[in-house]
Amino acid sequence: TLSLHDALPISNILFLASIGNWIDQTTRLRAAQILLVIQNSCVLLDCVLLALYFQYYDAILEGEYPWLTKVIPAVIMILALVANLASQGSKIVVEKDWIVVVAGENENRLAQLNSNLRTIDLSCQTLGPIIVGFLFSNTTYIIAAVVIGAWNLFSVVFEYILLTAIYRDYPQLGHKVVEKRKEFGWLKTRLTGSVKGWVSYMTHDVRNAGLGLACLYMTVLGFGNITWGYCMLQCVQEWLLGILVAVSGILGIAGSRAFPYLRAKCGVERTGVIGVSSLLLSLAACVASIWLPGSPFNPQIQDLSGGHALNKTETAVDFKERCSGDDVDLTSVSVMLVGIILARFGLWLTDLSVTQILQENVEKEQRGVIGGVQTALNSLMDLIKFFFVLLLPAPHTFGILILLSYLFISAGALFLWSYAFKKKLCCGADYEATTTREPAP
Repeated sequence: TLSLHDALPISNILFLASIGNWIDQTTRLRAAQILLVIQNSCVLLDCVLLALYFQYYDAILEGEYPWLTKVIPAVIMILALVANLASQGSKIVVEKDWIVVVAGENENRLAQLNSNLRTIDLSCQTLGPIIVGFLFSNTTYIIAAVVIGAWNLFSVVFEYILLTAIYRDYPQLGHKVVEKRKEFGWLKTRLTGSVKGWVSYMTHDVRNAGLGLACLYMTVLGFGNITWGYCMLQCVQEWLLGILVAVSGILGIAGSRAFPYLRAKCGVERTGVIGVSSLLLSLAACVASIWLPGSPFNPQIQDLSGGHALNKTETAVDFKERCSGDDVDLTSVSVMLVGIILARFGLWLTDLSVTQILQENVEKEQRGVIGGVQTALNSLMDLIKFFFVLLLPAPHTFGILILLSYLFISAGALFLWSYAFKKKLCCGADYEATTTREPAP
């Protein structure tokens, strides 16, 4: 069966280029408001359905309509996919277009705004799971659904007011000429816009920078559920993993805060080169961990299941029994985790650099569609990652996943380096730090 986690990148690949094309053909405020309402409405409906589902599950199962136990989860999944697409569209509107207009022609200000947005985003990604985990651990599913739904109801009103206020405070946001394009029917228009979006992206000057960023998504070297499961199987306790996630978040925030200063001194392209080089250097520790004591790596074993799958869930008793022996060696997994944590600095430095490269070099008429294709490419690489995990699901083959991840990240570095060389900012002629231009009148 197709899980929600699998369906998210597929929906992004199929629809985000078309959504980006629609954003380019819509006035800024209208696009932002529509996407905001769709996103929060879908989340709110999901929370209502989940609360009702958990409350009346037994009655539904024993009643005249037991098929509802399959229909309701399917509807919840569809709403979640729509909410995700709207959320990604909102990010394209704000991060790829609005923020560029607000910054005017001041590249230093744009870098500072990008840094602030990413710091807020990373902080929410760190605190959000903690709060939600507390709700699920200390309350019922029904109460958790009600609280999350109420928060989304409040936030949609608050965000709507903020968007309107920003639009009013920056009149230049309203100076967008929307080109009237001939309509050929809804489906044909969406398909045509999607194809044109991919063609525009692949022929654009920023392609190599964008491909470099996309390659970074084909990795298991992060604190996702795959690596989390592997660490658990190597006897790393969950409370310790939670602390390490927080530490990695702090280093990610440090990379975000360092971005404006490095960009001002070195330029955005060189900053990207510094970031991806730091990323490769840090992740080299993960590659080395494959052959250190305690590593289960043994690709010659024929049984790919290896007795344990990476996404295997264990009870506390199982975990304690398996990891209580004196022969447990944490050297390999410890070095891998150190590499992953240190890599967060370079990762977000690279991410912000490529983000600003796209912001500065993509024409305003194409910001939506290029941003949509970029997010779709990121999702494609994320999907490829899960394909490799399905082929290599055992701990003794996790080393192969590490090597594949490093190979893709190295390819991403080559793409970004090639873009920097083309701009003559890396290892080339003398470079003067980017100067701040006056905002456009």
